[in-house]
Amino acid sequence: MKKIVKVFLILMAFLIIIFAVKTGIDVHNWQEIVRAMTANEPSQVLDSNGELLAKIGVERKRKNIEFSDMPADLKKAYVAIEDERFYKHFGVDVKRTGAAIFSYVIHFGKASFGASTITQQLVKNLTGNDSNSITRKVKEWTKAVSLEWFMSKDEILETYLNVIYVGPNIYGVGAGSQYYFNKDATQLSLEECAFLAGINHAPNAYNPFNEEKDNSEKIEKRTKTVLRKMWKLGDITEEEYNAAVANVENGLKFKKGKLETEEQEVYSYHVDALLSEVIADLAKEKKMTQTFATNYLYMANAKIYSTQDTKIQEEMEKEFEKNKYRLKSANGEDTAQAAMVMVDHKSGYVVGCVGGLGEKTESRCFNRATQGIRQTGSSSKPIAVLIPALSEKIITPVSMYEDKATMFIDYNGEEYMPTNYNDELGNITVRRAVESSQNIPFVKIMEQLTPSVAIKYLKKMGITTLNEKDENLSLALGGLDKRNFAARNGECI
Repeated sequence: MKKIVKVFLILMAFLIIIFAVKTGIDVHNWQEIVRAMTANEPSQVLDSNGELLAKIGVERKRKNIEFSDMPADLKKAYVAIEDERFYKHFGVDVKRTGAAIFSYVIHFGKASFGASTITQQLVKNLTGNDSNSITRKVKEWTKAVSLEWFMSKDEILETYLNVIYVGPNIYGVGAGSQYYFNKDATQLSLEECAFLAGINHAPNAYNPFNEEKDNSEKIEKRTKTVLRKMWKLGDITEEEYNAAVANVENGLKFKKGKLETEEQEVYSYHVDALLSEVIADLAKEKKMTQTFATNYLYMANAKIYSTQDTKIQEEMEKEFEKNKYRLKSANGEDTAQAAMVMVDHKSGYVVGCVGGLGEKTESRCFNRATQGIRQTGSSSKPIAVLIPALSEKIITPVSMYEDKATMFIDYNGEEYMPTNYNDELGNITVRRAVESSQNIPFVKIMEQLTPSVAIKYLKKMGITTLNEKDENLSLALGGLDKRNFAARNGECI
């Protein structure tokens, strides 16, 4: 019995150690991610010579402001209306969260959780995940608590006030102050601070510049609500409260300011493909969602080093923009399309990439070079047949096959009779079949190998677009399933 207890205790200690190590690693990774995103600056893409190609996230209108430069009334207003116990809790307000959970339970999961602290809201702003699922909420609580392990309350509030959405494509109180009042945030009055904090839950619903709807009544009511809360919490005196309310009743003076932002760039097809890969890699390695990974690039001020040779890229684009390639159909519509990838054979680097004819007018649209799924033809023979069959010891270079017209019964039960592009050669070796790319011997090898085994190898090689409908003998010759082919070609991402 004592031995059993001892073994049990050792096992429990081992599990606790594993859990502690895993938690420590997760917190460390989360810390690195958040620290990078507090920069709140667009990331840069550089070409092979270190020259700037693009900035990712410049379309967001933002203006960072340091915590020490934020008016005290602005910080108090947000804390009062959003999270009055912000400086007392550990990331999650137990009292509010308990009430929210109770409401969720008694409404059979139909009620919103709500009760998000400022720390939780920061997590949501960084990750971009705002679903109302219990799983998402638990993860948010965990991240909020760990956030407070390595950031001070003031750091959390500063980051939060710099990244929150405050208006049409406007992020942060610095940009919000410029947009609504045409002034620096340091110059905001008490009532103006209350207005900004008040619209936090639905900024577009309180826009004073809406020409289709007068929001002045909603604005006055909401701003007064914030002021009243600040007064009740002792953040402002009664005299300050009364003066601010009077100013609100006389009408807040809004003046739309001009926000200096960089123009949205049209990325090259090479940059498009690079960003898709970087986002996918970030999502996989950092265990992020695609949205979270995209937010990271928008805010982390990262440097992304591409393999693009800009001279080659520009020459390719110049050629693809020529009108001579724009062939017309009978009804006058453009029907011709093309794509090209240029690879440096010495390094394996992709130095140029164009995914369509004509001038590129938008970023991250359909890239035929990287997203278009096409019949591969005989180029699939080495990877779909030769490599798997050699690995499975089905063939050797001198294995003999009869290159003669043969009727096969395919895996869908239909008859299949491939022909050669060249003449039939009779009994030949595999090496000879490769020399002139004879079709029939490769189909015979595929029949021995089986398409399912071939697909397993292809997936290991990074081919991701195959599925069970491609399990047929014509896979040996690059014949992807035609019925499924069109559905796998999108037009945008």
